[in-house]
Amino acid sequence: MKNRKAKNWFSKVKNRLHFDAKVSKKKAMGIVKKENVITHAFFPFIYFEIKQFKLAKKNLRLEQGIELDPYKIRKIFYSCHSDSYIFSYYNELLLSKYEELINSEGLDCCIAYRHIDKNSKGIGKSNIDFAAEAFKEIERRKICYVVGLDIQKFFDNLDWDILKNNLCKILNVERLPDDWFQIYKILTKYHYITLDDILHCKYIKSNRRAFWNNDTHSFDKICSAKTFRRIIKEYPELIKKNELECGIPQGTNISGTLANIYMLDFDIEIQQLLKHLQGYYRRYSDDILIIVNTKDDLEKILKIIKIKLENLKLKLSDDKTLCCKFIDNECLFEPCEFKQNVYGYGVFQYLGFTYNGEKILMRDSTLIRFWKDAIKHTRSMVLNNFYNNRKIPIKKIYGLYTHLKNEKSEYGNFYKYARKAQRIFEEDFNFGRKVGIKKQLSKSWNILHEFLYRLKVKHHIPDEMLKIPRDINLS
Repeated sequence: MKNRKAKNWFSKVKNRLHFDAKVSKKKAMGIVKKENVITHAFFPFIYFEIKQFKLAKKNLRLEQGIELDPYKIRKIFYSCHSDSYIFSYYNELLLSKYEELINSEGLDCCIAYRHIDKNSKGIGKSNIDFAAEAFKEIERRKICYVVGLDIQKFFDNLDWDILKNNLCKILNVERLPDDWFQIYKILTKYHYITLDDILHCKYIKSNRRAFWNNDTHSFDKICSAKTFRRIIKEYPELIKKNELECGIPQGTNISGTLANIYMLDFDIEIQQLLKHLQGYYRRYSDDILIIVNTKDDLEKILKIIKIKLENLKLKLSDDKTLCCKFIDNECLFEPCEFKQNVYGYGVFQYLGFTYNGEKILMRDSTLIRFWKDAIKHTRSMVLNNFYNNRKIPIKKIYGLYTHLKNEKSEYGNFYKYARKAQRIFEEDFNFGRKVGIKKQLSKSWNILHEFLYRLKVKHHIPDEMLKIPRDINLS
């Protein structure tokens, strides 16, 4: 558990663009004291949206005429640094009690927002391991029915009373202590300010990049507390609040653990039922995976899940329901309680990977999203440097978007992730030749250089600034 201990609550607070700066651990220890939490003045969350292209929705619209927006909007709220220390510290306290309870219940189905050891060195499992375990379970059973369910707007619909009752249960109290109630209140009746609104108000009038400090490799704060108070006094409409009587913000250090606690009774009941049916149950946040041996068991468990979720004031996203029947090395789409009129050869998707009994691949949408981001960022880097008469950082581009390692970066890139996935599926779980992830990226070197070549020609970039290798097959 060496790695686990090194990652404490303080180190989990990321540097973000907000109204305050990170502080030393000594000062953070003062912030998280119970008496200080009770009287702490929390800043509003900063809110922004991530727009993600969903290939499956586009295909449904094209193939079945279903009116679906192919883009999914992820709402992200993040707190200032002083608030994040509190959320992170209290999350460790809460997570410890949650782990004790689920261990006593023998609960192993909840796999998100937790550190689950992969080996004796304390290295944790990732979504790759969880997907591999699920696919191995399918392979082991030979004949089985597999269904993937998605809870609709999970964080947005958490019922406050249920959340509070479960929180009291975990803390083993009748009534929330004052410090915990302060956190509960901030995370339910929360206030937020949109990032674009604050950056474009007359006292700031800037963009996100302007706050990046190259010397400290971190963000400077947006403005002083005094300036912030002046802005809010003059433009009170900038502060928005959660108008619903449910939901918590997604993105804080404690939100994931609270979501798991919310689903505690559901997890216990469904796991017990699946064990009785000799089935397999996993829940990764709002993604539910069920594997059973017979169609009757499948229909039975789906009806129960629907009722249990309704009791929790939650609904399933019917368009995301995916049910398959596996027979040896063959996958067929299977009509079920939540999705009728689906037939033919299929492929099952889980945690970013697909499996059809014969081949394991990354989802097409994952690759599309990678290339959309890569092309957008590469264009920005090339043109910004070219028109400002600076050297084009081709080594950085290679380090981010090719198999070549960026020696200056402490982080991996998409290729490292793909190679890791290939190795885990192929070697750790003995899928061998069934894994084709590495092959999916075989043309990437050419794809990137074809784009760089088009960029070079269009903007008349000279060879000395951007040279294309001779071995590239330009079409």
